[in-house]
Amino acid sequence: MSLEAKDLRGNDPEELRRTLRKLEEDLFKHKLKKTTSQLENTMQIRNTRRDIARVQTVLAERLRGAKQEVKQEAKKET
Repeated sequence: MSLEAKDLRGNDPEELRRTLRKLEEDLFKHKLKKTTSQLENTMQIRNTRRDIARVQTVLAERLRGAKQEVKQEAKKET
């Protein structure tokens, strides 16, 4: 189940943070299973890491966009 950035862009920042927290928990569980030799598909670790990166990228874009909007509004006021 791979997440796509275009699907994530529709979510609000709080939803993205919850998704990020869940993915980080999943990554921890996958690493623990790998250490105890219970993880059958090691690609799950790579896919989870990539999903985390996608969520972080979209979240950063959202925050950067919010900062730019504030700057533009400040310029309009002056």
